[in-house]
Amino acid sequence: MNRTHIVLVFLCCLLMHGCKTRSATEGNKINVVCTTTMIYDAIQQIFDTTLNVYALMKPGTDPHTYKASAGEVKLLKASDVILYNGLNLEGKIAQTLENLKKTNKSIAVTDFLNQDDLIFIDEKIPDPHVWFDIPLWQMAIQSVVLEIVSRYKNYFSVEQLDYISKNEENYLVELTEAHLEAIRMFEMIPQEKRILITAHDAFNYFGKAYNFQVLGLQGISTASEHGLKDIIDMINLIVENRIPAIFIESTIQEKSVKAVIEGCKSKGYSLKLGGVLYSDATGPKHLGHHTLAGAFRHNVHQIYNALKDE
Repeated sequence: MNRTHIVLVFLCCLLMHGCKTRSATEGNKINVVCTTTMIYDAIQQIFDTTLNVYALMKPGTDPHTYKASAGEVKLLKASDVILYNGLNLEGKIAQTLENLKKTNKSIAVTDFLNQDDLIFIDEKIPDPHVWFDIPLWQMAIQSVVLEIVSRYKNYFSVEQLDYISKNEENYLVELTEAHLEAIRMFEMIPQEKRILITAHDAFNYFGKAYNFQVLGLQGISTASEHGLKDIIDMINLIVENRIPAIFIESTIQEKSVKAVIEGCKSKGYSLKLGGVLYSDATGPKHLGHHTLAGAFRHNVHQIYNALKDE
């Protein structure tokens, strides 16, 4: 089913069930649109069939450069609740999402976090990739769940609230297990080897959580540009420090990363490709990477295998 078809189906559902004060038991569900796959994963797992949950972006979509079609803008406006990351992650539609806040339907997940918990680039630009700090992401999602339940307190039955609570617990436990697994695995990598190089700076929270030095060819947004000097500087840094691997990201073209590998080769140093990491979106369902926990575990294993002692 293509994007246009999904939008049309959803809009038809909204026309048929367009009332805010309603009960799920009457088959008249609240319609929630989530911008990113990470948010969609959380809300879909926790609320399941008690809400109609839709994902605006699909696995592999880069939220920094994503542009909503006219139909998708209508979808956003017609929904009951819009959940988005915020901190300018959804760069091309950030203003639309901010404007929808005036209607009290749009909720930024990162609004529930303290400023002290955020990472700032050059002390002024907030890094939006908060889901890579698992405890921080859990805190944000718990706050979002509480907000939805409070906002629609007359909508959910006692049985549904119990069901949601159990789902939330399962979701949080799975993420905690992935987080603890990462700690155990990375303890086996010497601190001096914990240098993570990717296409853009999406892993700062990851680096802070697991004591990695994180370097990216681009800034925190894939919409930013990197030049020849950036590539040359990266090649020199890798060769000088004998860094073993560099990683591609699933939402970014691999051209610049391959240029770095070739540049290292021209200097007589063999830099290996560590694999593909999920940065701004989760991965395909058939690999089990469609959930944040699944994508996160994949990343941890890719990084561990590439940087561990041979």
